[in-house]
Amino acid sequence: MKTGWKRSTPVIVPDDRTLLDMLHSFLRGRRITGVEPIGGGLSNSNIKLSLTDGEVVVLRIYNGGGMKGHIEKRILERVQNHLPVPGVLYHDFSLSRVEYPFLVLNWVEGFQLSELFKEGDTNKLSDAGHEVGRWLAEMHSIQFSALGFFDEELNVQEFLTIGEDSFRSVLEDIISEGYVEENIGSEMVEKIRRFADEQAYLLNRIGEQRSLVHSDFNPLNILVKTGGEGVEVTGILDWEFSFSHSPLHDIGNMLRYEDVENSPFLRPFISSYLQHGGELPAEWLQQAKMMDVIALCDLVSKKGCEETRLRDIQSLFRKTSREWERYAEIQENIR
Repeated sequence: MKTGWKRSTPVIVPDDRTLLDMLHSFLRGRRITGVEPIGGGLSNSNIKLSLTDGEVVVLRIYNGGGMKGHIEKRILERVQNHLPVPGVLYHDFSLSRVEYPFLVLNWVEGFQLSELFKEGDTNKLSDAGHEVGRWLAEMHSIQFSALGFFDEELNVQEFLTIGEDSFRSVLEDIISEGYVEENIGSEMVEKIRRFADEQAYLLNRIGEQRSLVHSDFNPLNILVKTGGEGVEVTGILDWEFSFSHSPLHDIGNMLRYEDVENSPFLRPFISSYLQHGGELPAEWLQQAKMMDVIALCDLVSKKGCEETRLRDIQSLFRKTSREWERYAEIQENIR
């Protein structure tokens, strides 16, 4: 589960003077008593700050700039009353004080869902499946006017389509314009192309969908806590890649590493998703895996991907090919 992957950008930890300068309006005379970088992210920088009045917040710095901070802020504000997400306390995208945009978010208690998968307790994973499925259905109930990527105000600015032709086009663009072949080899790229040629027709059967898609919905970005009531989701994090499209993107991402035949998580996850209003087409698992092929190719499209990431992605491609017929059986039995 991205174990051992290296960051694509260095962690930014501003010095004390810079922190005071960039957060002057937010602090209102309070002092910072603790500065602790938070691990786990591969792109942006997250820093836990403790303040003199006891408040704990997260400073989220967008290393790459652009619109990601704007989109994440708008999404968090949009879903605040619907989903367990951190609240936006302060932001500065002006670049007037520092050279990068940033948000200040409230601290959310909990630990990454990925820790439960490492622990392997089947009862906890079953509980987690129910809880995550419920919240994902709620997320996907949030609809937009069209399919596509957002601008700073969450208007759909770049329109997308769903279907075989769109899938082929996007896949070929990622392969031809990036470093996919250099990173994973021409033999695997040809296998991916053949697989796409054979299976892309499935995406013509999805129908019109324009749900809020998280686009990085996986156990690393979900915080949970456990107790007498079972597993509770306390936070869904990292929304900067969100867009309007098919819910199957998030289904595929969540189930990327799952052993679909022996997973204590999968059945309760999908059952709860459906019970709470989520909708899935008949060939949902194969379609979700097809969409995840796009995501996997994108993850190895940059120059200089490290060996751990490449081995992981290659293993996932082989896993999808090997289990493809099993997906057909499973999607019929879990509805």
